[in-house]
Amino acid sequence: MGAITKYIEDTGCGKYKCFNTKKLCLDATDGDTIAYNYDDKSASNATKSKFAETNPSRVKVVSLSHMFQTKHTPPSVFKYFLDGSRHTFKIDDISIGKKIFPIIAGQIIVGCCERKDRDTFKGIDIESLFVLSMPDDFDDDDGKENFCRSFCQNVNSHVLSKLDGLSESNIQLHKLLLYNTNISPEDAGRDVYKNRAVARIQNEMTDQEQILVERLCKQGKLHNSSWLIKDGSLEYNPSFTNLSITEWDSFRSNYQHVVGVSKLFDPELLSDYEGNKLSITIANLKPFERTKVYRYESEYKNGKSYYAVWYVRLRNHNFRETCFSDIVKCEMVLINEDAKLDTDMVDMISANLIREAHPVCYGADVRWANHLYPVYLTETFCKSRYLDSNIILNLF
Repeated sequence: MGAITKYIEDTGCGKYKCFNTKKLCLDATDGDTIAYNYDDKSASNATKSKFAETNPSRVKVVSLSHMFQTKHTPPSVFKYFLDGSRHTFKIDDISIGKKIFPIIAGQIIVGCCERKDRDTFKGIDIESLFVLSMPDDFDDDDGKENFCRSFCQNVNSHVLSKLDGLSESNIQLHKLLLYNTNISPEDAGRDVYKNRAVARIQNEMTDQEQILVERLCKQGKLHNSSWLIKDGSLEYNPSFTNLSITEWDSFRSNYQHVVGVSKLFDPELLSDYEGNKLSITIANLKPFERTKVYRYESEYKNGKSYYAVWYVRLRNHNFRETCFSDIVKCEMVLINEDAKLDTDMVDMISANLIREAHPVCYGADVRWANHLYPVYLTETFCKSRYLDSNIILNLF
């Protein structure tokens, strides 16, 4: 039995039993360039989508070729690049009362790189968190944040600080995340507890992404000539957060100069203005073309949030693994239901994204055709900060 699970048992005074079950890394690598584990949260129920750009012309695609016919290439408006990822581990099972629950550990990395000019690209901000996801039954006193904070402090001072060989890694348990153990009959299933535990870690990662964007805004780094590309969707839903609704809502004002770019997406997420699935239009995009911008609604318990969504083909080559290779989904936050993006701004953003696709990280990633090179560099920067999985597993 590892040091942390032994500490849990010893301090539980007989209330807990850890079973020393097989430890597993829960992360799987999907090598398919058509994703079945999409970045998109949910499919739209709308039969027709409404335009979310100022040009109302009823066309399926917009050509950007005219923006590449000049010899003078303006500097990119994208100066910052953000990526978040996490590794999760099933490290044991614990009995509390008459039930058995999984214990899930996770490492979260959220980082940002800055590009000042073509010769200067560097990491400027990174958060690395070691977290533990446990059943809420573990908090006997219902102390919530106070209980979680105290537990982390005790593990750090009584366990991790006394382990040999960890001084270089400087491992600290940053957060204890409690997952809900109330299960209704319709939700009952074999992996419900595990999925809830992993979801809490995923929520923490997306919360940290929003916190980092807020930091950039407070530092005055994001403005009309200095934009941020966030790798993945911007669909932050308050149903999937560890923050309060007040905190979550305040973050939306930070996204005026942020574009979410997804390599993996559901091509049937939206219908077009005629009511047809947008997937055919996306697949038929030619180089230097984008779709029209459509409004996407994300529903949650007490309301909706709105996003502008469009798709761009990045490259001009004949080899494609699928008809969706080298296409990215682009998103921006809309402040309300009636807001629209300026069409000239959308064209400028799309042209900049096409330019960011070069050089090519061919062979370095199975999704190379859908990669923007500075985003690939940012992912590499973040992944370099992960601890070896064996270090984390051996703590338990």
